[in-house]
Amino acid sequence: MVIKQVRRKLYEYIVEEIGLRILKGEYKVGETLPNEETLSRELDISRGVLREATKVLTQKGLIRTRPKIGTQVTDRGEWNLFDPELLTWRLQIEDRFTFLKQVTEVRRIIESEAARYAAQRADAHATAGIRARLDEMLSFLASPADYNYDTYLAKDMAFHTAVMDASGNELLSQIAFTMRQAVQTARQMDIHDPEIHRQSMDLHEAIYNAIRDQDPEAAYRASQEMFDQVWRYIPRE
Repeated sequence: MVIKQVRRKLYEYIVEEIGLRILKGEYKVGETLPNEETLSRELDISRGVLREATKVLTQKGLIRTRPKIGTQVTDRGEWNLFDPELLTWRLQIEDRFTFLKQVTEVRRIIESEAARYAAQRADAHATAGIRARLDEMLSFLASPADYNYDTYLAKDMAFHTAVMDASGNELLSQIAFTMRQAVQTARQMDIHDPEIHRQSMDLHEAIYNAIRDQDPEAAYRASQEMFDQVWRYIPRE
């Protein structure tokens, strides 16, 4: 079987280059970027490529183009901080502990409430789906010789996604989808210790049991306890 590699388009490289400059403060908030001719020449690209990149950066909320003024860097409050690329760039250049702390805090708020709602609303099909994802994790962790962190992460994310979907709230599910890249990126710096992951299974199972038993407060508490555990193992360096 031939595996095709996804090749990035030229404008995507330019989006990243300019985006990183903005996040690093090389282009400061309120500052006007070099004009199209100057920036195209500096980056050795056509104006068409630069215009494509500008459209994407505008969609991310990093810049805006104003007649007779030019392209300006917007205030940080206007940036789409949940954008997967922005999250990835932030992880590259910002303090990693602070980034992981913020992601964990957001997950704690969203996923604990989602677990509460899932315990109120999940039907038999959704509950069975959560159980299936849990069983996959338990089975995988039961075989230490076959342990692989990326596989574990995919199975863990599948479990939490199933809980989010069972909440019956499309907006919560959409937030989860938007955050998935952040979580995947951030969690590459988790402690890659299968024993720690096995220890967390009791709390994963407690979340499932509470949803199965239609006990919203128990589901919320178990999720909160799980994030307390996550917090203890966030790398400090």
